[in-house]
Amino acid sequence: MVNFFGRKYCLNAETLRFEQVRLSSKQKARLAVLISLGVILLAIGLRIAFEQVYSTPKEIFYTKENLKLRSEYMALNENLRLVESQLSDLKNRDDRLYRSILEMEPVPSSIREGGTGGSQRYTAIRNITDPEIILDVFSKMDKISTKIDFQSNSLEDLYLKAIENQKLLACKPSIHPISPADPFWLTSTFGYRSDPFTKRRTAHFGIDLAGPYGVPIHATGDGVITTSHYNRHGYGKEIVVDHGFGYSTRFAHLQELLVKPGDKVYRGQVIGLLGSTGRSTGPHLHYEVRYQNKAVNPMYYFYENLSPSEFGELTAMANAKSGDLPLVAFSKK
Repeated sequence: MVNFFGRKYCLNAETLRFEQVRLSSKQKARLAVLISLGVILLAIGLRIAFEQVYSTPKEIFYTKENLKLRSEYMALNENLRLVESQLSDLKNRDDRLYRSILEMEPVPSSIREGGTGGSQRYTAIRNITDPEIILDVFSKMDKISTKIDFQSNSLEDLYLKAIENQKLLACKPSIHPISPADPFWLTSTFGYRSDPFTKRRTAHFGIDLAGPYGVPIHATGDGVITTSHYNRHGYGKEIVVDHGFGYSTRFAHLQELLVKPGDKVYRGQVIGLLGSTGRSTGPHLHYEVRYQNKAVNPMYYFYENLSPSEFGELTAMANAKSGDLPLVAFSKK
């Protein structure tokens, strides 16, 4: 067999001539298949080699998306850090300021921090490639959510306590029962004194403020009238106000009673007129303050140092709240 220019020739024994060798149909088919496989394998090899050196458009797209998401996670992580810092500041103000002002105990950190999750938490996330950033973000979000829930409940407690304190401040006796615009003077203090009738040393459970007949007597804190009658055991015409929170006040020896049991009264409201009923040597007001049913010195409860004009404004507001009660006498004997 001889090969000339890529063609194969063989010697024909009968004709003694070189004749070109021709492939059969099966051989041609087999050759075509081999060539096709070779081309396919070559193409695959070239594709693999290309991808090892150059990124595909899809890979370039996903790489950009991955970088973008990573950047966004980092920004979110930073925002969460700022939120945690703000929550920490709010926690400090909660414990050191708000609860201190409202006389509430600080909350232990162990309770504030609480707990989240468990060993099976974030299982799906842990299975992804490079999960550290996402896990860190999710963990911080859970902690912040726990802190926010607790802080919300804490603020609700503070709000309720503040409302209670606001009511206490409104109800607690804190002003003089007689306006500074009206003439009055102190004639007897709290404690032991010489009884004006028996001259014996006896306990005096309030203070006596003398003045002209008919001087308006004002409620010293918000409350409800529990007594408004003539006391035959020495107090004469008296009014007792229950202020709640353990406080009550008594106004005795009045000339007129301007309220009745069950009435709601407000600080500054006129509830009676100064007189000299009962066991009295002259026109004056016997004023008592009681806490937990124990007499305390009323002088310790004159917190509001109001001018005559301020006292007048307080009275006007109290009368407006009570429905502008007229100065009409009400007495019960």
